[in-house]
Amino acid sequence: MTTRSALGSLSDRLLAIAFVLMVTVALAAMATSETQASFTGTSTNPTNQASSMSVQPPASQNNTTSAAAGVVNLSWTATPTAPGAGHTLTYLVLRGPVGGPYSQVGTTSGLSYSDTPPSDGTYEFVVEARVTGGGSFTSATSAAKTGLSDRVAPTTSITCNAGSCAGWFNATVSVSVTGTDGGSGMGSVTRNVDGAGQTSTSGASASFNVSGENAAHTVAYFTTDAAGNASSTGNQTVKIDLTAPTAATALTSATGAAGAPVTVDLTWTAGTDALSGVSGYEVRWTGNVAACPAANTTNFPNSATIGAVTSYSINWATAGDKLCAYLVTIDNAGNRSANSAVTGPTRTK
Repeated sequence: MTTRSALGSLSDRLLAIAFVLMVTVALAAMATSETQASFTGTSTNPTNQASSMSVQPPASQNNTTSAAAGVVNLSWTATPTAPGAGHTLTYLVLRGPVGGPYSQVGTTSGLSYSDTPPSDGTYEFVVEARVTGGGSFTSATSAAKTGLSDRVAPTTSITCNAGSCAGWFNATVSVSVTGTDGGSGMGSVTRNVDGAGQTSTSGASASFNVSGENAAHTVAYFTTDAAGNASSTGNQTVKIDLTAPTAATALTSATGAAGAPVTVDLTWTAGTDALSGVSGYEVRWTGNVAACPAANTTNFPNSATIGAVTSYSINWATAGDKLCAYLVTIDNAGNRSANSAVTGPTRTK
């Protein structure tokens, strides 16, 4: 009896010890499991990990803007998702053709991004929000926005009085500078007249006046498209001569040599022009007259425009008729002198 009782007591003690060991192991296992527990959401405990998180895309994406050298500027409104302590919020920028598919081209923690596509054209952009820290959770994409990459500057042209700017003018000149752009469209026209400072006008063209007598007015000009690409600067000289040349002097006439054709031969001393120079003369003559009338186009209905010479032969159909003539000097700007003295009447032969 004593031996069996002692054995029973030993057995009870062993069972008690075993129970204590089991409880200790269980508690240790529970403690270990708690430090590795998964949570939904965020925690200030850095050992806790988020097993799931619902991340929303940016609330909205703004319209893109095109910038020079092919840059497309993007911006958006922040995601409504609050990442919480211990987590980091970034945005993924994706680009693709219109309609997709899209590939990631950049990452930023801000609300804007500048992208430079590999070539000019229209692209589509979407943005995703991503939360990291104890896991990585990415939203769906934002609504897509199109953007235009434009590296090509406008082409630029200039006209004076709706025509060429070459040569001379004899009055105020209306100058027009026009840009053409097939990408982002025109932005502005800039000019600088006679070094007085740049003036810019929004749109595709600008018209302005250049005035005052000057052999070398200067117009520097360029155009800029809506993306900010600027054309090279053009330089145009505008020449204005407002002063009439002097009239020819010493105009004389003589009967031409016998035979055909029947002529009256004129000679004179050249008129002068100090700025644009003499380009030539308008010769005017009467029909058959007994005496020379007043010098005007009505009384002298016949005319010819000739170069900067000092002689001219009037061809006439009838020998024996008497003609009168006068000259008008014309300079290279188109200014006309007063009428010269009249010569004649001179008989044809």
